[in-house]
Amino acid sequence: MSKWKGAWFLAKQELVRDRWRSIIMVAMIGYILLFTLPVFIDSLTDSEEDSMSWFTDFIYLSLLPCLGFVLNNTMMNYFKKDTYSKKLAYLRTLPITPQQIALGRLIQLTIVLFAAQLIYFIAQYVIIHFASSVVIDIGDFVLYAIFWFGYSLTIATSYVYWEMGYSGKIYMVVCTLVAILFLGIAITITWLGQGNIVIGILEAIEEGKWWIALITPAISAITIPLGYRVLSNRIAKRNYIV
Repeated sequence: MSKWKGAWFLAKQELVRDRWRSIIMVAMIGYILLFTLPVFIDSLTDSEEDSMSWFTDFIYLSLLPCLGFVLNNTMMNYFKKDTYSKKLAYLRTLPITPQQIALGRLIQLTIVLFAAQLIYFIAQYVIIHFASSVVIDIGDFVLYAIFWFGYSLTIATSYVYWEMGYSGKIYMVVCTLVAILFLGIAITITWLGQGNIVIGILEAIEEGKWWIALITPAISAITIPLGYRVLSNRIAKRNYIV
């Protein structure tokens, strides 16, 4: 079986297995919209509540990449039972190469993330359009969504490395530290009065700086092949004793 054929088989198996859990993903999207849209709209309308803009930045930086991960039994037992290490150990006993495992996981990640963010940004635009006085050009909004998809794919790829390359405990510790880092960045930017990352990106695109939207996809085009190689090597060499 070729590398791509084997990788697609693994990705398809995971997508089929997790299909009903898409309901949980939709609920998570609704949660993010519920807590970010009011602040987002207030920031666009020059509300005095800009002191809360750090919250939108934090959610975007930390949670948007997580939309590429389906909340299943394996994910829910990372820390206590290290289920992903056990799953990988089983896969390594089959006639499947580390390259196929790594590529299959990245294919699954990209498909899930694209579908989830497509729903998220469509819902966001529709709500803003019909439930507020804010007017955003649809072309600018598409570029804004592309920027955040590229960012999310890059960050999510790094998460996959820790997910598959190390034990569940190490993975959860890394995710927690990254979340704290993003929180610190968001609060510091607001505290220094440097504006808001989320709104700043949208406003820059609206001002004609459309090329900004291409930066993160360009970065992800580099990090994904690099991540694939590094992840393949890690899967081949890591310790699966749990």
